[in-house]
Amino acid sequence: MVARDRVGLLYSYNENWIGGTYYILNIIHALKTLEDSKKPVVVVLTEAVDNFNSLKEETFYPYLEYFQFPPKKTSYSLIERLVNKLSRTILGKNIIVKNKHANPNIDFLYPNEIPKLSVNLPKINWIPDFQEDHLPHLFSEKDIKRRKTKQREIYAKGDVVVLSSHNAKLDFLRLYPDAKAISYVLPFAVTHPDFSMESIVAIREEYHLPQDYFFAPNQFWAHKNHIVVLKAIKHLKEQGKEVIVAMSGNENDYRNKDNFTILKDYILANNLEDNIRLLGFLPRTKQLCIFKNAVAIIQPSLFEGWSTVVEDSKALGKYIIASNISVHREQITNNGAFFDPNNHIELAECIERRFVKSDKIVDLNYNNSIFEFATNFYELTQLAKGYNL
Repeated sequence: MVARDRVGLLYSYNENWIGGTYYILNIIHALKTLEDSKKPVVVVLTEAVDNFNSLKEETFYPYLEYFQFPPKKTSYSLIERLVNKLSRTILGKNIIVKNKHANPNIDFLYPNEIPKLSVNLPKINWIPDFQEDHLPHLFSEKDIKRRKTKQREIYAKGDVVVLSSHNAKLDFLRLYPDAKAISYVLPFAVTHPDFSMESIVAIREEYHLPQDYFFAPNQFWAHKNHIVVLKAIKHLKEQGKEVIVAMSGNENDYRNKDNFTILKDYILANNLEDNIRLLGFLPRTKQLCIFKNAVAIIQPSLFEGWSTVVEDSKALGKYIIASNISVHREQITNNGAFFDPNNHIELAECIERRFVKSDKIVDLNYNNSIFEFATNFYELTQLAKGYNL
């Protein structure tokens, strides 16, 4: 019997960038759709066993192992330190060595930017997007320098760079035409946890939602462009058309700390309290229930690498009103409308059209997208074998 490939995935639960957390979850979920002989052992590199256990309970992946990363610091007693000091003087090495098996038993690590773990593994890394190149005003000079250094010194000099869209690949080739790393486009697909236990009636009561509402489920970061939604709702209100939009997501934008305050101030200044529901960071199952029962989804972002909100909409069979940025055009081929992200009047018109007329939703058979994601990720692991040293 041929041994299974052993794939290491770096995983962390981070509400400040929940998209990165969902990305790894979606990989594991997708791998379940492969035929059993192709399913790898997935070694989850994470800082806490609780992270691993929750991931295991959610995915039910049959070949899952835990590896603590970063590893716990090893402590040596005074006597052990003295013995090692003497042995280094005489023998040139420590004779007391703890954690001999500090590296995980894996053939492939993703993303792979950890020198201490990646000595004999191919350098395969994921660049979510090049937002700092398109929206530099939303970043500090320090953040831009850090991102560019990482892209230039780690990603471009690696073996393979994974991009989530063809649009991002064009950015990579433009910015790093002499890169050693080859580019690999891997659009992700989402797999949702079961949320059938959630009651939309109870959720509407809890969050004061009416029967008909629109949903904008994004972190409250400046580039997510919530302000254009507020302006559109204000415009509709001035025309005597009352529309309610629910917004969920983490309220902290570490790059633009005043962003959420600016949005709240705009709501108050324009008497939109009855039109906007700020729901905060929601449990995933509640978020999906709200998602499923919305009139439509609004995705106003100024920039994305590959939008989880769009994929959620496709998976749930929802109509989406999205900004007409290139990556949204690449992602959305049915069940949607586009608007200029800097034109709130266009957005207001899209919202009004959807509110009064519900076009038939095209069945996308989203399971095919999940299987394609799994197949492409499997091909990436096979491609990586050519870079093993």
